[in-house]
Amino acid sequence: MKTIKPTQAVATILSRYQRRRNCQVPVTVTDVYADTIARVCGDDVDLDPVERGLIHLKRQKVISGGRLVTLLARHQREIRPE
Repeated sequence: MKTIKPTQAVATILSRYQRRRNCQVPVTVTDVYADTIARVCGDDVDLDPVERGLIHLKRQKVISGGRLVTLLARHQREIRPE
């Protein structure tokens, strides 16, 4: 498996995976249910399109759990710099 260059943005990596696998991120009933439960509980959790895309790739078994965690962590550092 190829290593990911640290200079690549996670959104770029995600779009490359989606192009290669020709997959789009659907909104599933489970996503709607989870959003509703979070809202009812008072949680302010909202995944951006990159996070949703990465989770979809994991569900489709395109990426491993470890790769998902690595990419999510990198994405969080990219969008929330200190």
